[in-house]
Amino acid sequence: MARLSIPSNFIGTLGDDALVGEELNASPAIGIGILTGGYIRTLSGKDRLTGIGTGGNGKNQYGLEGSNGTGIVNDGSLDTGCQEDAIAGTGNGGIGGSGRDVVGDIGNGGKGGDGGTGTGIANKGKLNTGNGNDALTGTGKGGNGGIGGHVFNTDYGSGGAGGDGGNGSTGTGIANNGELNTGNGNDAITGTGIGGNGGYGGDRDSDKNIPLVGTNGKGGTGTGIANNGKLNTGDGNDAITGTGNGGNSPKGGFEGDGGTGTGIANTGKLNTGDGNDAITGTGNGGYGGYGNNGGAGIGIFNVKDAIITTGTGKDTITGNGNSSGANATTYGIFNDGVIDTGKGSDKLTGQATATSDGYGIYGEGIIKTGDGNDQVIATSILNGVQQKVSIGGGINFDLGSGDDYFKGFGVATVDGGEGFDILDLRAFNRSELLVSGVTSGNTLKSANITFNNNQNPISLSTTGFEQFIFADSSFYYSTLTNGV
Repeated sequence: MARLSIPSNFIGTLGDDALVGEELNASPAIGIGILTGGYIRTLSGKDRLTGIGTGGNGKNQYGLEGSNGTGIVNDGSLDTGCQEDAIAGTGNGGIGGSGRDVVGDIGNGGKGGDGGTGTGIANKGKLNTGNGNDALTGTGKGGNGGIGGHVFNTDYGSGGAGGDGGNGSTGTGIANNGELNTGNGNDAITGTGIGGNGGYGGDRDSDKNIPLVGTNGKGGTGTGIANNGKLNTGDGNDAITGTGNGGNSPKGGFEGDGGTGTGIANTGKLNTGDGNDAITGTGNGGYGGYGNNGGAGIGIFNVKDAIITTGTGKDTITGNGNSSGANATTYGIFNDGVIDTGKGSDKLTGQATATSDGYGIYGEGIIKTGDGNDQVIATSILNGVQQKVSIGGGINFDLGSGDDYFKGFGVATVDGGEGFDILDLRAFNRSELLVSGVTSGNTLKSANITFNNNQNPISLSTTGFEQFIFADSSFYYSTLTNGV
């Protein structure tokens, strides 16, 4: 099956249309490609578009890079009309070629080639699925790095070192740099990005001397959904799910860091409209080689000036960051921009699970949960032990009106707003915290809560909370200074 290239433009029927494009072992490989000015319009009907692109492998012994593979590329216009449409793109990066082998004492082995990028769906134009329960699925797998060249038949004390392994490449499920609109309906957008693994470093063949091994390649970055444009799912009970797995560096050698895994990375505007929407991001960092860094895991990453809004409804936002590598800081939700869940009883959860360091929720931005009985939960687990500090960066929370619940502690400012609001500090006994700023008749109900973390004070600034729950006691605002 060959690549489906647009133009020539395509206009479908009023029935159920199916378009399939596949390109294998090409450079680059693109399943369905819509060029600038081109369009696909499938009209009404339950339409299906499937694109598969698998990049070719780099040539062995030359250390050439693997080629890029993209399932669907839209630089023009893709409109599937109303009804229940499905768009699926799979992109696989090619494997890097092995480095040049060396026989005798004539130098080092060649470096292995880097893998090619893999992208499921890359949208730079306009992509519209119309009203209906639509599904948009993208899977991108970065190619693995090639192995370094070996050095054979060396004499004692002579000969070069094995070549370095190639780096694993980037895998992105859905990359939106244009306008993506799924219309009204219960829509599902799912992106999975898998970073390629680094290649092994080559070694030196010698029975009289310790082999000189090349360094292992780095693991590639994996991102489930990367939105740098406008992504709008319209009204309805929508689900956006992104999973990013960082690539690994081989453990059986030296050096090589693991790749970062990010579930959802937003640098633009992401809006799910009204309805009971769910946004879930899971980032799994790859592991590094011996003595090197593991990759960070970030569930949801929202940069400065970026906006995530979920409209009216009972919305859930969940970020899970996981890493088992050394020296990797992991984040459930990293927010330097604005996250606004609108009206309704919303729930926002950030969890970090790591072996080095991690925060459930972190950043310098603001999180607004609007009116309703909202819940915000931040947890951090290191080596199986739940940590006392799960929030950082000085982030701001505005919980709005309603009976809200907030669980977590760290450098942050939290306003409970109107209603009966609860602050859950059950990671601490009351005696472990210093409370200041509490005054009788204070209508703002302000309180500064400080934990002396190994002579490094960490303070949480709060307003508007009526009840404070500790591991060994519970107090209302008027009695918060008691029990020390």
